[in-house]
Amino acid sequence: MAGTISFGGIGSGMDTEGIVTGLVSASSGTLNTLKTRATQQDSAVSNLSSISSLLSTLKKNVDALKDASGVGSYSATSSNTAVAVSANGSAQPGAYKIEVSQLAQEQRNYSKGFASSATALNEVGTLGIRVGSGTQFDIDIAATDTLDSIVTKINSAGGRFSASILNDGTNSRLSIRGLDTGEDNAITFNEVGANFGLNAQGSKVQDAQDAKLKIDTIDVKRSTNQVVGAIQGVTLALTAQTTGPVTVQVQSDPDGLQKKLQSVVDSYNALLTKVRGVAGYGSTKGSDVALQGDSSLRSLTQNLSDSMLKRIVGAGSFETAGSIGLALSKDGLLSVDSTKLNNALSKDANSVTNVLSGVKTGSGVMDLVSTLANNLTGSSGALAARKDSLTAKAKQLRDSANREQDRLDRYADSLRKQFTAMDTAVAANQSNLSYLQRLYG
Repeated sequence: MAGTISFGGIGSGMDTEGIVTGLVSASSGTLNTLKTRATQQDSAVSNLSSISSLLSTLKKNVDALKDASGVGSYSATSSNTAVAVSANGSAQPGAYKIEVSQLAQEQRNYSKGFASSATALNEVGTLGIRVGSGTQFDIDIAATDTLDSIVTKINSAGGRFSASILNDGTNSRLSIRGLDTGEDNAITFNEVGANFGLNAQGSKVQDAQDAKLKIDTIDVKRSTNQVVGAIQGVTLALTAQTTGPVTVQVQSDPDGLQKKLQSVVDSYNALLTKVRGVAGYGSTKGSDVALQGDSSLRSLTQNLSDSMLKRIVGAGSFETAGSIGLALSKDGLLSVDSTKLNNALSKDANSVTNVLSGVKTGSGVMDLVSTLANNLTGSSGALAARKDSLTAKAKQLRDSANREQDRLDRYADSLRKQFTAMDTAVAANQSNLSYLQRLYG
């Protein structure tokens, strides 16, 4: 049994425990092999997890380019912080004059003052709250309710409004505000029995209102301060009213596309290098014994390169990734040629978009890589199946190792019992010999 302490050889003078250890060690070849193989399976699972992570990173980077809006790259600037601006790939170059006359805001009301927020108000009735033309939420008010408990009731009602308490140093007031800006989200109150003064003159300190602006003298209105869709591909974030025209400039940004492509290149090469390192490449063996020459990993690298080399028929002046500057070298690694990319953009930017994101509803190079990555990293993908297989094999090997360890422990115990019996017999014989020597000596 493992952990047994034995003092063998007392009778015989032999190092019996050393002999037991040696015999057990000589019989441990199977156990050591099982442990080594289990460790190899664990290492393979870890490497496959790293490969899956790298593949997910690649998918994230190609997904940023699989739609036309992601391929097109534009930068937008504003002459005044009152109008922050951003542009996506569907924008078009241009300059606009923006004037903001009104910001969108939510409604805000305060009740009359009460001496304490924690004292029963002795108000009995119902407080009805309605946002716009929506459903009225009726808050039941009991005589024992305090401002604190009423706030809790209002916030638990589930409407697009919230309540809090304002203390002015003398009195506490119930504050109710809408959660959404825009004039369609105005709040109306219906007080039945209970009197909080929410309909009294001066209780409403802020109206619900839309944002109002002019874009090149054209009136535009939105319910929020995030103006989307007024200018194609451009989002205006209004932060303040303006005292004069603000200039918003949208320009083509070739560097933006190159940065996205470089991210694809870096993640592609990191993945390829990892796969080759663990599975092997050409005549070079992989570092992971369990994954050397793995067919699923070899298939992964082959499918990746096939996707990158795919010809996108009907894309225009350019039909391959290589023709726009995104090419595979002889060693299979990916690179981006900025000069070739800029020339392609200058000649036929639409064709560049088609190569990367596809013609109309068809697939481009980035779509193909994304689909491949998705199929491999999904719960039913090849990598997941391989990991499950290796994990099961590692458990099987550890179970076998545990059984082999139990066998060796029993073997050691058996040897110790035999040596103990031998020691006892030797000790008895020595005692008899000593007696005879004394008797006839």
